[in-house]
Amino acid sequence: MFITEFRKMGLSVLAAAALLTGGVQLASADGEVIMQDPGGSYGDALQSVMYNGFEDETGIDVITVQEARSGPRIKAQVDAGKTEWDLTFIFDQEVNLLGDCCLADIDYDKLSDSAKETLATMPDNLKRPKGVALQVIGVGLVYNTDVYTGDDVPQSWADFWDVENFPGERCLPAWPRFTMEAALMADGVAKEDLYPLDMERALKKLEEIKPHVTKWWTTSAQPPQLLLDGEADMCMAYTGSTSLLALDGAPIEVEWNQGFVYYDFFSIPKDAPNYDNALKLLSWRLDADLAAELTSTYPVALPSPLVFEKADPEISKYWANNPENVEKAIEWSPEFWGAQAPSGNMTNEEYGQEQLNSLLAK
Repeated sequence: MFITEFRKMGLSVLAAAALLTGGVQLASADGEVIMQDPGGSYGDALQSVMYNGFEDETGIDVITVQEARSGPRIKAQVDAGKTEWDLTFIFDQEVNLLGDCCLADIDYDKLSDSAKETLATMPDNLKRPKGVALQVIGVGLVYNTDVYTGDDVPQSWADFWDVENFPGERCLPAWPRFTMEAALMADGVAKEDLYPLDMERALKKLEEIKPHVTKWWTTSAQPPQLLLDGEADMCMAYTGSTSLLALDGAPIEVEWNQGFVYYDFFSIPKDAPNYDNALKLLSWRLDADLAAELTSTYPVALPSPLVFEKADPEISKYWANNPENVEKAIEWSPEFWGAQAPSGNMTNEEYGQEQLNSLLAK
């Protein structure tokens, strides 16, 4: 298949070209850098495309630690005075929530020339003192093309909720983010009017679809597997893993209308044991040639027009920051979900999770 053949290219040609042209200018070094890693097929792609070449070029060992949710662990480590990680994936809102207490300033001046070139093309809000966005993430309506064919395919969350015209099993994430927005749009709320969310209305709409949800998933690997196994016919799913399957010829398609776009950031925890090495790995990750190659193995993109230009269009058509997809999608609001809830000493996300858990327990 197309993307499988692309994987065979390997890192060496692009890495060598980048080094010869001054793209990744990193002096040889020793030591290690401890990277909190997502694991799964994405983690495998990072290892083969990013980490192996970085180790060969710098002599720095990349030690990966698989952890799904980094924010609470970072805070616990810093509070205990025992910071273990050097570089970590972190949610958008956590960059602000943990910035003062738990995250180190990123010394952008020490990054490589190629990293600076990429950063220059990125929006300012994605380059913060305590974090830089290295991933644009998409969540969309994904369906099995063997079940829904021709013009009779789901194209909105209203279609997802329409079990009469679109019969079949569904799957949804077991958390309030995205699910509540989708429920409200299925109930007629325009995407520009979503925030602040009417959680009570969203929960009522979720209660309607609950009998048709075969799985409330908790990991990104579950929806594509449910679709491939025939246990679900349409799902709310991360577009990275599902578009990877679509590119490999699986009977899966991604609908971007009313999908969600958001960003994962990279941050360096305060008192990281290998701060300088973290900057070196961050430089490597920000090189546009390498970032474009990474998407040929796992199509989650770095949010830079420079990277978009370098990528193959057969792959970038699935990217969350493809302008055609962005036009159809919604920019998910970390500000709303990270804000204080009206009742109780918790965030809107924590409050929404409590409410959704109560619904799912019925």
